[in-house]
Amino acid sequence: MLKLYGFHVSNYFNMVKLALLEKGFEFEEIRTYPSQEPQFLNMSPMGKVPCLEAREGCLTETSVILEFLEDVIPEVPLLPADPFARAKVRELMKVCELYIELPSRRLYNGVFYGGNNSQQTIDEVRPQVERGLKALAKLAHFNPYLAGKDFSYADIVAYHTFGAVERTMQVVYGWNVMDEVPGLRGWRETVASRPIVHQLDSTIADERQSFFSKQSGE
Repeated sequence: MLKLYGFHVSNYFNMVKLALLEKGFEFEEIRTYPSQEPQFLNMSPMGKVPCLEAREGCLTETSVILEFLEDVIPEVPLLPADPFARAKVRELMKVCELYIELPSRRLYNGVFYGGNNSQQTIDEVRPQVERGLKALAKLAHFNPYLAGKDFSYADIVAYHTFGAVERTMQVVYGWNVMDEVPGLRGWRETVASRPIVHQLDSTIADERQSFFSKQSGE
């Protein structure tokens, strides 16, 4: 049985868990936090989560794990069969990861973890996210999913990107990014209505509430 290491505050952990659930894998979930302990570094060399343990060994990096899952159970596809269409899904995934989530992450410390964001960082992040959203608007189909009629890894990555990004942009700038791209809000509602997504969202909400209560000392 596969073992998934991580915790629900990590949006990348949630991407992998959703993929596992959508594909129907049996897996054991082991709550694990990022660590530089030697034992964990043997599994995850950068000490990051998620980490997936298979019979053959361990895998890290979300995109690598998702590709592995697709290869193991291609009968429940989350990538299209056509090579160019598959590449377009991966393109959407990269836009979300590199040009929307990654710059937004620079502000997470001040939004979620009780730290402070410098004015320089605040000034730099929004233009970067705006460029990412413009790129997404050019690439996404919203018909009803990002890459077209079929639910794909692009939807999994984007859905768990915008959860944290929307909150961050609202807190820091009073900016609702879901209204920035026509069709984005309706797309998220479509994804959220999927039974497996709805079930996972409930689990995520419960764990996050507990996690951030402990962080604030409540």
